Amino acid sequence: MIIDAHYHLVAEEWYPEEWWATVARMYHQGLRAVGLEMTTEEIRQKLIPPLWDPEGEALLRDMDAGGIDRTVILPLDYWILFGQPKVSLESQLKAYADLQRKHPDRIFAFATVDPRRPDAVELVKRAIEGWGLKGLNLYPQTGFYPNEPQTYRVLEKVCELGVPVVCHTGQLLPTPFRAKYGDPIHLDDVLCDFPDVTVIAGHMSFGWHEQLFYLGGLKYNLATDISAWQDVARSNCHKFCQVLRQALDRLGADRVLFGTDNPFVAALMSTKDYVELIKGLPEKAPAGITFTEAEVEAILGGNAARILGISQ
Repeated sequence: MIIDAHYHLVAEEWYPEEWWATVARMYHQGLRAVGLEMTTEEIRQKLIPPLWDPEGEALLRDMDAGGIDRTVILPLDYWILFGQPKVSLESQLKAYADLQRKHPDRIFAFATVDPRRPDAVELVKRAIEGWGLKGLNLYPQTGFYPNEPQTYRVLEKVCELGVPVVCHTGQLLPTPFRAKYGDPIHLDDVLCDFPDVTVIAGHMSFGWHEQLFYLGGLKYNLATDISAWQDVARSNCHKFCQVLRQALDRLGADRVLFGTDNPFVAALMSTKDYVELIKGLPEKAPAGITFTEAEVEAILGGNAARILGISQ
């Protein structure tokens, strides 16, 4: 079984317009870096709408093309940073739950909440107990720390409900996101104070990956995913393989999960190509770096199935 443990299903009305403008500016810089010129207005009109997929139809097609059996979809709560969207967070979470019910053998949906919401705890409880969502996604870089009191009140409910947490980490973010909140050191308190909660650090913490791996060396409730590393995998496969090997050596082969961060980074490398790259590591890894078939099977799906309770 192959599981994408980190995917963001999005729709235009689920996020404020300033967020889409931020995405357009980010794409503008990325295109310029490879010698392509488009105005942010052109990007907003031509490149952003294909990301919208509220019914999951494009996701399911991409899963079929890439050989993905299950996808974990992670909603995002940007309300304080960018303002309230047209569709409430509650309605978005219900849409995620509806999609999961419609495709129970393909879609595994999480809840999300900014813990600064006054009703954060109640919303998480309803989403997981009432609507059947399977875990909690946190995005601290919008302006909160995972180890502060307002986040702890949400984590206490998560611990009570017995579900895992994905926490975005790392510093590869556009303005106005603030990287300091994504430093994995802030997970240390969480891992100690909630030893029964599995925390999946999204994106291998990017430039803080070594700190993450050492932090998790003896904190066994920490895992990580390799989402949004496609750019490194494409441009410097040797470095990517070095970091992945370090993750396996420090955390163990049972705590590293495959993920894409699509649809936002799909242009960097297709889902199919990313899966094939990982599949091919036992035979095609750079000289001096080795991976076993068992490690690859664990990364691609075995670990996510165990941690998230997905039946194989």
